[in-house]
Amino acid sequence: MKLSIFSRLVIGYLIIFVLAITVSVYAVMQLRKVETVTVSILEVNNRLLDYDRKLADVFLSMINYERKFIITGDEDLYGRFTLAANDFNKYLKEMASTADAEYSGNAFNEIAFLSRRYISTFTEEAGHVRSGLEYPGKKYKKEKEEAANRIMNELRALRDFSQQSTYDKVEKLGAAEGNARRVVIVMGLVSLIAGTIISVYITINITKPLSLIQRKTREIAAGEFGEDLKIASPPEITELAQSFDAMCAKLKEIDRMKSDFFSLMSHELRTPLTTIKEGAVLFWEGLKEGPATDKQKRLLTIINEECGRLINLVNSLLDLSRMEAGMMVYNFVQGDISALIKRVVREMEPLLDNNNIVLETNISYTLPPVKIDMDRMLQALRNLIGNAVKFTPGGGTVKVSAHSTEKEVVVSVADNGVGIPKEKIDIIFNKYQRAVLADSGKITGSGLGLFIVKQIITAHGGRISVESTPGKGSDFTFVLPV
Repeated sequence: MKLSIFSRLVIGYLIIFVLAITVSVYAVMQLRKVETVTVSILEVNNRLLDYDRKLADVFLSMINYERKFIITGDEDLYGRFTLAANDFNKYLKEMASTADAEYSGNAFNEIAFLSRRYISTFTEEAGHVRSGLEYPGKKYKKEKEEAANRIMNELRALRDFSQQSTYDKVEKLGAAEGNARRVVIVMGLVSLIAGTIISVYITINITKPLSLIQRKTREIAAGEFGEDLKIASPPEITELAQSFDAMCAKLKEIDRMKSDFFSLMSHELRTPLTTIKEGAVLFWEGLKEGPATDKQKRLLTIINEECGRLINLVNSLLDLSRMEAGMMVYNFVQGDISALIKRVVREMEPLLDNNNIVLETNISYTLPPVKIDMDRMLQALRNLIGNAVKFTPGGGTVKVSAHSTEKEVVVSVADNGVGIPKEKIDIIFNKYQRAVLADSGKITGSGLGLFIVKQIITAHGGRISVESTPGKGSDFTFVLPV
C-alpha cells in the first residue's frame, strides 16, 4: 500500500516533530543540569567561602583581643574576646550545616576542638593574669600559637577545597554544556536533512547561546572572567545566563581580594593628603599678601605636620603590604653607608634644633662598601634615627656610630630617652607595637617603623637588636655583611 503525498507529509512532519521534541527535552535537561551546578556554586560554595572569610576575621580578632588582654589585663578586651569566640562558634556551626556531603566533617570537628582548646588555654591564662602572680607565660603562649596555627591551617584547607570544588563544578558545567551542544547539533543536522525549519530554529535559538556559554566556561576555567554574557534567548537560557553572570561576579570578587587592599588604601589615604597639601599651598599664598599671625603660623605648622604624618602612613602601609605579599623589590649596589648616615643626620637638623637635642656621630673612616639598596637603607636609617629623636626629651643626646669588623659593618643608634621595659623588648619589632612606649606621652605614627626596619635589614642579610633601660634610653644596633 502506497502512502499518499499528504500521508507522507504527515509522517514526515511527525518525525520532524518527534525529533524536535527530543532535541528540546534533552537540551532542557542539560540546561537544568548546568543550572543546578551553577546554583550549587552560588548557594553552597560561595556561602562556604563567605563563612571561611568570616571565621578567619573573627579568629584574628580573638587573637588580637587575647594578646592585648594579656598585656593590659583590661576586662573589656576579655569581654570582646568572649563575644568573638561566640561568633566563631556560631559561624562554624552554620558553615558545617551548609557544607555539602563532599566536605569532610572531621575538618569542622577538628576546628571546633582546636578552638575550644585555644579558648580554654586563654581562659586559664586570664585567671593567672587577674591574680597578678607569676606564671609560665611562655608555655601558654606556645600552646595558643600551636592551636591558632592549626586552626588557620584547617581554615585554609577548607578554603582551598571550596575553591577547587568551585573550579571543578565550572569544568562540569563545560562538560555538560558540551554534551548538550553536540547532541543539539546532531539532531539539528538530521532535522535539516529532513528539510524542516524547526531544526534551523533549534540551531539558532539554542545552539548559539550554548556556544557562548561554553566559550565563557572555558575562559573561566582559564582564569579569564571577562564581561557578562549578553544572550537574547528563551527565558530558561536567559535565567541560566543570569546565574552564570552572578557566578562570574563572585569569582571576580575572589580574584580581586588579594589586590583590594592596595587600591583602597591608596585612594582613601591619598585623598585627605591631597586636601591638606592644597590647603597648605593656599595658606602660603595668603601669607605672601600680608604679615602672618601666630595663629596662622600654628595652623600652617599643624598642616605640614599632618601632611608629613599622612605621607609616612601611606608609605608605611604600602611597604607593609608589599613585604607581606613578597612584592618588595630591592636594587642592591655597592654603596657607602657612612654617606647615607650623614645625609639622614643633615635631614634631622631642623628637628634637632627645634627640640634642643644634640646628635653626635662617630663614624669610622675605614668603613668598607656594602651591598645595599640605597633607598631602602635610607628608609631604615630615617626610621631608627627619627625614633631616637622622637623619644629623647629636650636637652638630650642621640649618638650614631658605625664601625667595621672583618666581615661586618656595625651601625648603632643610641639615645638617652624614655627607654623600653625589658619585658616588652621582644615585641617592639612586631607590627602596630607603638603602644609599648605609651608611657612617654609622645606617641605618634602607625607602629610600623621598627617592623619595616627589621624587614629591610633582614632582606640585606643582616640582623638588628636593641638594648634598653627604662628612663635611661635605648641602643638599636644592626649589622650588615660585607
